[in-house]
Formats: sequence, structure tokens, C-alpha cells
Amino acid sequence: METIWQIGLAETNRRRSKRRVKQLKEDLVPTDIEKATSNQANNVRCMASVVGYREEPGLFTKCLESYRNCSGLEIMLIGIDGNGAQDMEMANIARKVFPKDIQFIGLQEPLADVAVRLAEEYALSKLSKSDRFNLTPDWIFNDLPLNLRLEAKDYAMHKVYAKAAEILREHKALDSYENSFRALCVYQPHVSKKGIMFTNLIFSSILGQANDISYLWTSDSDTWVTPETLPLTIGCMESDPMIGGSCSSLSIHNENDSFIAGLGSAAYWSELAITRGQTGAIDAVDCQPGPCAAFQLSALTPNLFDWYMQTSLGVKTIVNEDRHLTTKLLLAGWRVTFNTEAIAFTDTPTTLLRWLLQQIRWARANQIETFQYPQVYAIHGPILFITAMNRFYGPLSIMVVTARYVLHGDSDRAYSLIDVFLRIALCTTYNFICNRRHVCSWAFLAISQIFYQLPLPGIIVYSTATALEGGWGTSMRNRTESQKAKGGGWEHLRSVSAVVAWMALVAAAVARYTATAFAPAWRAELMVLSAVSAAGVLVKGVASSTSPFLAAHPTAPTALPLSPAALSGATRAVGGVIRQCEDASARLRDEEEEGRGGGGGRGRWGMGRVVVEEEEEIGEVIVVEEEEEEGEDE
Repeated sequence: METIWQIGLAETNRRRSKRRVKQLKEDLVPTDIEKATSNQANNVRCMASVVGYREEPGLFTKCLESYRNCSGLEIMLIGIDGNGAQDMEMANIARKVFPKDIQFIGLQEPLADVAVRLAEEYALSKLSKSDRFNLTPDWIFNDLPLNLRLEAKDYAMHKVYAKAAEILREHKALDSYENSFRALCVYQPHVSKKGIMFTNLIFSSILGQANDISYLWTSDSDTWVTPETLPLTIGCMESDPMIGGSCSSLSIHNENDSFIAGLGSAAYWSELAITRGQTGAIDAVDCQPGPCAAFQLSALTPNLFDWYMQTSLGVKTIVNEDRHLTTKLLLAGWRVTFNTEAIAFTDTPTTLLRWLLQQIRWARANQIETFQYPQVYAIHGPILFITAMNRFYGPLSIMVVTARYVLHGDSDRAYSLIDVFLRIALCTTYNFICNRRHVCSWAFLAISQIFYQLPLPGIIVYSTATALEGGWGTSMRNRTESQKAKGGGWEHLRSVSAVVAWMALVAAAVARYTATAFAPAWRAELMVLSAVSAAGVLVKGVASSTSPFLAAHPTAPTALPLSPAALSGATRAVGGVIRQCEDASARLRDEEEEGRGGGGGRGRWGMGRVVVEEEEEIGEVIVVEEEEEEGEDE
């Protein structure tokens, strides 16, 4: 029933997108040549912003080339997060792709750093000597009083916009051009993706105002578009002035690179598209993906400083640049849509390690935005709230149920294999019917759901515990950065430790279920062996993602370092603990039933206290219920 509800919402959004696109095309049908030219010019005029850091040259070239034939695209901003010799490789690619229509702007200080410095200097100048003395050495801007922060923000952003406009005038980027298209390549000292996005968004705001352009498409250096992507996405936004943001569908262009990439590609349709379609049904998409987001500049500009300065528990956030930008639009009351008829193609990880690291990074952003801004749900209704809570608590509840089953053999909530099968069948059928041109096969759609959902509880747990960590994500793809990443695979094993532990728990649960039916006497031993084997296989699979490192270090361990003797001892020890837990659970249930049957007890354990005695010779856990002392309060 839950799956039917989710698919129903996704289908509602899909049909709405079709209606919007149909209306857009009807509005563009010309009655004469002059009207056709006018309509096409007025309905899809836009700018595009692409940011990157040390991207693989071939991938970046294809990315920029894909924008050559976009109807209505007048200004292209290319942001490079770095100004060293290695970073200029991307600048040279931009020059080759747009040889006649490009200008280069090099910044000595990122505009985000300028804004922060000016705001802090202004705020400090307004504080009294005693207030400045009371500031801690590690104070941050958001520690200051609200009124002072607002005043400092207005001052800093006014100065930043003035500085950016001056830079553009110096490079004659605000002059009128004969050609309908021009490109600007901006590079600055390396900061972060959020830092280069801030710079590009500031320049976009000024260029949009100077050229009467209201819409901006934003994307990444590993993503390319079709000639219809921007016209359809932005054209549908123009139909409703309250749409502040929108995103297109997202597919994968490297699905044939590996089996993991193929599963990831199918997962974009089997899971991610349906999830985004649920909130798209109410025009309240809570995350516009970085590779395929479009904005109305009037909705975007007022939020830039607060977006960049966001903190969580006193720590400046890095990983959630696209998620928080969407949150700012939703908090301001703007609609954010998901256009299923437009599509962009991005890159997906080709190894298990990079895939898990990507999912952890995305989950961190979800945890921050879901719980730090609950007022979003009051503004946009219960569907957004239910979707967000299900995305977080669903995997956690599965983990709790599984852990209870492994330890005690019972659970308050039983799994239903029929339900699991029906969910996979429903999602696979729906996606294959609606998106068959973008998916490989039925099999990949079905397997991808297991591939996406199975490690999710471990990902949720680890991402919640480390929500404030992060950066650009996995290592960059150019030659130099790839060489640096060769020996870093074992460092990343800590990041996937929770996933390894969770998969060991799943293996133990499957072993328990199987052994109970076929080999009860060997149940504990089989559970331990299954858990250890699953953990070892996963560690080996993750470590093999750094094959250059393993090739250079053939003696590096690729599984759990347990000798047969150690494994046998661990099996006996853990098996004994499991049997003790089972005996304890059985005795507690007996005591509970006796208490209910006697009628004298209150609650689950009656009125007495539970004490645990351990007999060293037998190793059993015996639960004894003490008699209540006279006069003792319940």
C-alpha cells in the first residue's frame, strides 16, 4: 500500500509535467515567422552556470560541448575552483570549446571570502569594547546578535555586488555583443564547491539584471545536457511566477563502465526518481540535484549570503550546497518543481567504495536539512513531512527489527517476503513502462532496488553520526588527483564501517532464518560464520575499488585478518552469547506469562524487580523475580 501511494504521487507529478510541457509547446506554435522568432526569444532566454574542480578532460569537454546547441542560452558561466597550474587544464578546455566567445576572469580572493570578511569587520566595528572582549577566540559570525548580523549582511553583500560589477566592467563583460551567446570562465583560489558556486551565482545575478534575463540553469562539470533540457525546464518555470526553482530528470551517461555503474543508473529511476516525484506532486521538491537545477534569479539572490554562511550545531556546513539552496526557496514560500520531461546526463561512481561514499555524503545533507528546518513542513504540508520522516526512520526501524531478530529470534514486526517482492515488482513495472528508453532491462531495475535499499540503514547511521563532515566528495578525476587517490582506499574504510557492520547483521539474520528451518543445532555457529564472511567480502569489495593501491601493495589484507583458530574461537564465544540471549528471552517471556496468569503482577514484569544471576559452571543466565518488600512504592 505504501508503494502504491508513492507511485501514485510520482505519477501525479509526471502527468503535471506533461501538461506543462504540452502547454509550453502550444504557446510556442507560431502563426507566422515573426511571431515564432519573438516567442522563441522571449520564452527560453536564460544563463547557465557550470562549476568544477580538476575534472577529467574528456568528461569536461563533453560537458561544455553539450551547451552549444541549447536554444535560448545567452550567457555561459564556467567556474573553476582553483587557480593553480593544474587547474588551468580546465580553463584551456573551455578556450578550445568556445574559442571566439569566451572571456577569462581570475580572482585573487573568492567572493565568498570577501563577503564573510566584510560582514565580520562591519559587525566587529559596531560592537562595544566590552562585547568584543567577551567574544571567544573561536567565535563565528552566527554567534552575533540577529539584528547586527542582518545589518552586516546587507553591508557586505552590497559591497560584494559592487565589486563583482566592477570586475565585469573591467573585462567588458557587461557590454552588448553582436553574437547571441558568450561565455565567461571564472577561476579563483581553491575553497570548495560552495565557494565557487557563490562566485558564479553573484556574477549571474549581475549579468541577469544587466541583460534582462530572469532564469539560471546550474550544473556540474561531469554533466551534459540535451538541446531540449534548458528550454523545457525553464520554459515550464515561466508558466508560473511562483516557481522559484525546478530540476529535470537525471540519467547516467557512464552506465556501461562497470556493473556498479549500471546498477547506479537503474537506481536513479527505480528509487531516486520516485522519491523526488512524491514531493514534486505538491511542487515542494526538497532537493534540486546539483547537476540539473534551475532557478528564478529573483528567488535566488536574497538567500545567497545566508546559504553560504549556514551552520549546524555551530559548525559551518559544506556537503549540502544544493539541498540547502532548495530549503531556502521552500522557506521563502517558493514552489520547487520536478520536470520529468526534461533530462540531463551525469556521471555515477563505477566502484562500490565511491558509490557508498556518494550515498553517505547525500545522506548527511538530508539529515541536516530534515531536522534543522522543520518549519518547511508547516509551509508545504504533510506529504513533504511524511516523505522526509519515512526516508530517515524507515531504514532505522529496519535495523532495529533485524537486530532484535538476530539476538532474540523474535520481533514485534515481522518481515513479509511477499511485501518485498510486490514492492520490487510494482516499482520495476512502473519504471519500465514510463522510462523504458532510459533503463537497461527489467532485471537491472529490480536488482537496483536491492542494491540501493540494502545498505541504507548503515548509511543512515554513519551519516547521522558524521553529519558535519564532508567536502567536494570523492577524489577528483583528472590525472594528478587520481594519482593522489591511489593509496587512499583504506582511509575510506572507516567511512563505510557502519555499512560493513550492518551487512554482517543482515547475513546473521538470514543465517538464523535458514538454520532455524534446516539446522537448529548449528544456528549460532552459522550466524557467526555468515556475519564474518559477509563483512570480509564487503571489505574486500570496497578495498578492491583502489586496485592501483593493491597492485602496489600485494600483501595488503583484503579480508578480515582471522586465522582458522581465531575464527573458531570467535565463533564459539559469540555463539555462546547468542544462546544466552535466546535463553534469557525465553525465560523473560515465561515470567511475563506467569505474571499475567497469576493476576497479581502489574505491567510487564509485575511488581518485583528483575535481577540477573550468572552461574559460572553452567554459563546460563537465570532471571529471578524478587518478591516485593512491604511498603515499597511501585
